[in-house]
Amino acid sequence: MRALPARTRSVLLGAALLATAALGGCTMAASPSPPGGGGTGPAPAPPPPPPAACLLDLDAMATTTGLTWIPDATTASDTRCVYDPGPAAPSPATTATSDGVGAGTGTQRTPGPAADGDAAGEFVAVDIAAADDRPVAAQLDVLAEVCDDGSRAPVGTGFVCRFDGDSVYAGLIRDEDVITVSASAVPAGTTAAALTMAIGQQVDALS
Repeated sequence: MRALPARTRSVLLGAALLATAALGGCTMAASPSPPGGGGTGPAPAPPPPPPAACLLDLDAMATTTGLTWIPDATTASDTRCVYDPGPAAPSPATTATSDGVGAGTGTQRTPGPAADGDAAGEFVAVDIAAADDRPVAAQLDVLAEVCDDGSRAPVGTGFVCRFDGDSVYAGLIRDEDVITVSASAVPAGTTAAALTMAIGQQVDALS
């Protein structure tokens, strides 16, 4: 067989290289999809909303009392929600600016011992009931009958007070609802003054 001229061999070699490159490009484009079907499945359903009575601002409660507060999900409903005191809330972390200088440390708290709400009977409960036809002031006066003498203080559209010496109680009227917030006792790791302030802040925010 007669040998091909050098020019012809060069042309055929170039064509073969181009064909190989083209095939390689097709192979890369057809690479398998990542596991999981490419994320085309249905999105997970959002979590259900909390019961209506679980309306406390837990971050605010933690900031003021120095304790975390944990709703009892097993008993929560649209008319009652019980919060048990948990471990001491973490102190606000130092925020650093771009030059590394701390912008502020917030309010530092000394961690208190973790409180066992179930064992000690210490908890905060929110109750919601329907308001009646009496004037708001009259309904609040009835709610405040449990308050220790001289301890009732107006807050927002309601009040906060002490009762039985070591407990805190508050009430307000919002729309068609009577909302009460009561602390059975002051748990370890906080103070009566801090708990009273925290519940007063909650009433003010709900008003």
